[in-house]
Amino acid sequence: MNRFHHSSAIYRTATSAALVLFSQAALAWGPHTEIAQAALTALGTGDGIYKQLGADTGVLAQYVWMADWRTQLLIRTDEVFYADDYLLFPKAKTHSQHICPEVKQTYAPFFRRALQALRTESPRNAARWIGSLLHFTTDTGSPPHAAGFLGAAHSKMENWVDAKLIHLPEYQPQLLGEDDSAAEAGFLARMDGLIEFSKERAARCRADVDADRREPVEPVVLESALETARVTADLLHTLGVLAARPASGASLSGTVALQKNNHPSLDRLPAKVVLLGTDFSTLTAPDGSFAFRHLPEGDYKLVALAPGATSAPMAVSLRSGGFIVPQLALSAAASGNLLRNGDFLLQWSGADALDHWSMKTPPGKLAAKTSVRDWDGEWLPLEKGVSYRLEAHWKKSAPQAESPLVFVRLKPAASGPAVPTETEPLNAPSDHITLNGTQEAAWAQVCIRAAQAPQEVLESVQFRREN
Repeated sequence: MNRFHHSSAIYRTATSAALVLFSQAALAWGPHTEIAQAALTALGTGDGIYKQLGADTGVLAQYVWMADWRTQLLIRTDEVFYADDYLLFPKAKTHSQHICPEVKQTYAPFFRRALQALRTESPRNAARWIGSLLHFTTDTGSPPHAAGFLGAAHSKMENWVDAKLIHLPEYQPQLLGEDDSAAEAGFLARMDGLIEFSKERAARCRADVDADRREPVEPVVLESALETARVTADLLHTLGVLAARPASGASLSGTVALQKNNHPSLDRLPAKVVLLGTDFSTLTAPDGSFAFRHLPEGDYKLVALAPGATSAPMAVSLRSGGFIVPQLALSAAASGNLLRNGDFLLQWSGADALDHWSMKTPPGKLAAKTSVRDWDGEWLPLEKGVSYRLEAHWKKSAPQAESPLVFVRLKPAASGPAVPTETEPLNAPSDHITLNGTQEAAWAQVCIRAAQAPQEVLESVQFRREN
């Protein structure tokens, strides 16, 4: 057994253990929706955020869960999208834990990105970005998140609350700053105050939680939920006020030629449009159209991405007024590949990141002992009874002794604490495996385990429906 495979075997065992731990520890702060709704009700329909988002304001009470949906495909009657399109961007290249102190690094970049979306994107896209920011904000208010501890006490403490009692009938939302910089500073200060508020309450009720005495815990946790709702109201009010102020810049619009891959859900997935070298991105409307407004004047390179296909970068020069892009064509769309960025060409989020692949390090001390890392793709819904084919195309120059492992992680249709299973891996010179969609294998995630970045050792990976 060579060194790479030895490291990989250790990593596989450690990863499984980490998944078990995560399933036990990741029970969510229960009243996210109720906190967001209480804040919206306190604001009232005359508030600026309602004027900015219109009918999409109401979905904030759903999108507040956005950051708990990472790598997931959201399939709903009126929309299909990947949550990571609103969680990963150049200022946030990797996923962050939603617990102190790590969650604090999300506040500034997601505040700026949500405000940017309100000014430059459609209301629906802006609402999704705001939902990501709201999740980090509201998770911080959970007492065990503020105090920074996990385990059984974490789950009990943050869920022992009567969500029906979360209301702010007398609260008047506060403006956190008169301009972008002042508002960001005000938001960070408000979050510091929320952390101290909920940390003190975690300490106050910890003994009762450990002793399984729920009755005295509930009113203490409710105090944190109410304070979190106040912070959320202040944040939304501030975003609405700032976004309503006059803005200059150029507009950019166009359409993307959406292709079909013979998949009932992914054929509804919008294309992602990005401006390389910037934080600007958006998703297309169902008809393939996209639009930006209030963009800084300058020269940009525009790229569109969909499952199995990426457009060639298009140069656009934005001056005052608008620019309409001819229809962007997506290359290789006929391949049927269900993966986005399966050829590893898009690195919009940064030279040290790979769009639509999340790098995961081994847990604990193992990270320092091995250079092997996992790059996890996005979860794909499988159709029951349909056969799928995973193909890996290796670079001829890749070192054979440490060739990557390419495998599929599978999970059942029903959500729950079950640890996903893994297929046997592809390893050069093997080129493909097949699998079938079943009740137990309803979702698939293509993963690459390697000591090098995927683009250094692989030409592409493809996951497609077999004809």
